[in-house]
Amino acid sequence: MKSFGDVDVPRGEVAFGSLGAVYRPDGSQCHIPIIVVHGAEDGPILWLGSAMHGPEITGTEVIRRLCRETLDPRTLKGAVVAAPIMNPFAYNAHVMNTPHDGYNLNRVFPGGDSQLSFRLAKLIWEEGAGKADYIIDYHANPDPAIMFSLVKEGSGDVEARSSAMARAYGITIINMRRSLETHRSGSLTDLAVQSGVPSITIELVRWRRMDEVAVASGLRGTLNVMVNLGMVDGRIEPQDQCQVIKGRLTRCEVTASRGGLVHPLKDAGGVVRKDEPIALVRDAYGDVVETVISPVDGYILAYPFLGNQTVGTGDFVAFIAFHI
Repeated sequence: MKSFGDVDVPRGEVAFGSLGAVYRPDGSQCHIPIIVVHGAEDGPILWLGSAMHGPEITGTEVIRRLCRETLDPRTLKGAVVAAPIMNPFAYNAHVMNTPHDGYNLNRVFPGGDSQLSFRLAKLIWEEGAGKADYIIDYHANPDPAIMFSLVKEGSGDVEARSSAMARAYGITIINMRRSLETHRSGSLTDLAVQSGVPSITIELVRWRRMDEVAVASGLRGTLNVMVNLGMVDGRIEPQDQCQVIKGRLTRCEVTASRGGLVHPLKDAGGVVRKDEPIALVRDAYGDVVETVISPVDGYILAYPFLGNQTVGTGDFVAFIAFHI
């Protein structure tokens, strides 16, 4: 099997190590930890990554339970290479972006040799994810939100193979369209599908806390993908602990024009109609300064409050899924 960072593990064993290191201002090293579960039999290499953004720790626990409590390398076909904390700088500071340079790590792939975030992205791709046959990238929306998977546009059969992964995983599937979210480029899964590697992004819940239902769903979904890839024996199990919206969906983002406290008018997962109010924005005096409406018939995926429950001009109010 290919080497990953400093890890070289025989068949049928588990090993722990690092993709590589970068340096803090005090001269100390900061490593990207990895776990490699090398199966006793041939099969695909599956990359699992979490904590690209510091508060999104649910996938970190999914990886722990999968690699430390669930998988048996003696019966595994292929290998799982898992990075539970892809951005240790953001993870340690409990923030979304890399505090050292202010970049969103998931917007700078394939990276390069300039600022820290670019070097982290290059390291993750060249020493880890870029060597895999399939990729699952775990993220997490803050409450209120439902869980969903994202499939990126790709040429050839890579999008179809990514969609097969998402169907096996079993939660609501969003087929992302660049025309609707032009600012969302430079992600790990963007690079992966451009490179011909089937990949899915998993949006779990929630920020800063390990939600037990989400962790269980993440473990079940990952095992479902592994069953589908022939890596483990078993059957695909339905995601019956969470809401799943059926059909071919994409999503749009709704942003605020005014600033203030956001009062959602719908529950996550709720049905919305075009031109229906989905949130009110109130100023410091309690006056409604904006009524936010839905541009489509669809479903509320999330009210992605990245800080507290306030917005300014251009901030996200809601993600809305709709049928295509």
